[in-house]
Amino acid sequence: MEFSENNIIAYFQPILCAASNKIFSYEILGRFLAGDGTVKSLGPFFSDANTTHEEALRVDRIVRRKALEKYAQENRKEYLFINIRLSWLGDYINKPEEMPTIRWARELGIDPGKIVIEITEEEFNADDRHINIISYYKNEGCKIALDDYGKNASNIDRLAFLKPDIIKINIDYIHKSETSYHYREYLRSLASFAESVGIEVLYEGIETPKQLEICMSSRGRLYQGFLIARPQDSMNDAAVNKDLFISVSDDTHNKHYKTIIYTDLLKNYLDSKVGYFLIENPNFYKKENIGKCLYNLCCELPEVIRIYLCDSKGIQISFNFEWNSGEVKYQNYLGNNWAWRGFYQEAMEEFISGNKSGLSSAYRDFTTKERILTYFHEVTSDIYLFADIKRMPIVFS
Repeated sequence: MEFSENNIIAYFQPILCAASNKIFSYEILGRFLAGDGTVKSLGPFFSDANTTHEEALRVDRIVRRKALEKYAQENRKEYLFINIRLSWLGDYINKPEEMPTIRWARELGIDPGKIVIEITEEEFNADDRHINIISYYKNEGCKIALDDYGKNASNIDRLAFLKPDIIKINIDYIHKSETSYHYREYLRSLASFAESVGIEVLYEGIETPKQLEICMSSRGRLYQGFLIARPQDSMNDAAVNKDLFISVSDDTHNKHYKTIIYTDLLKNYLDSKVGYFLIENPNFYKKENIGKCLYNLCCELPEVIRIYLCDSKGIQISFNFEWNSGEVKYQNYLGNNWAWRGFYQEAMEEFISGNKSGLSSAYRDFTTKERILTYFHEVTSDIYLFADIKRMPIVFS
């Protein structure tokens, strides 16, 4: 089918913001009017290996121009995401001021600061010459978004080169995160990394409430997908599933709040058990029957996996006392250094702050793969007790 000004249509998919529960932006998507009168996606055309570089660019420019005209006509103020392949910029390496997008925006009275240039490139083959172009967009006030973060090309190379304001998390990670904790944890790590370097996270391709919940629990401000809003031919009165978005947001917050309450209750419970143990067993770490003492403590603690002692340098100074099916087993980890582990570093932060005990963040145990917390308690100024606890609800008596 021949694509032209007459049958190409610009569509817009709303992107919601968790901070305001309002539309933050729209992404431009290409559509065309088929011979039978139905509206169909241009996605297959752009992804077809037989589509030439020149033809893809020609069609995309028609979509872009029509979208900018609609944006100006409807007097919108939200951000507008515009997809641009890195390879399309090659002709403007030495003359970025001639690129049409910013020129069209100015002609139509659109603030370039409202435009987000979304860089799409399956095979990242940019070189230093492209910095000129990316810098031009930034100097004009545009934001830069990196599409399909985590797919194919080296993540850190793309980030370091493009220095984006926003990363869009690959849709596959979101869909697979429903059934695999590996993907859920990876989502969290991506969001945490992005936050640490000052990059916004946008989750795209959200199709189920469970996916939305997982994304929200992973942290991130921006959300996009058919569950939230489908692509539409106008930005005025856009149909958005805002009630569901707010409901899932509230549920996610409530679950997080309950987790905080649970963790606090668990810590208080463990404090009372370990505190009583230390009163009843002064200097237990010096006694020959240390094993019996820690066996008794194992029996007292809920869902304990193992107990052990470390010195102030992170060196383990006792056996592991591991609770397994009603009995304690001994594992020799004497002399191991745990100062490199996250839970130990969190413990040191608490002890240095003057606290006598605490609970680490939840993580997966290397051996059992169970989600656990590590409880820590100061025994003396240079001896600390650690207990790995299964991350699950308990009944407090």
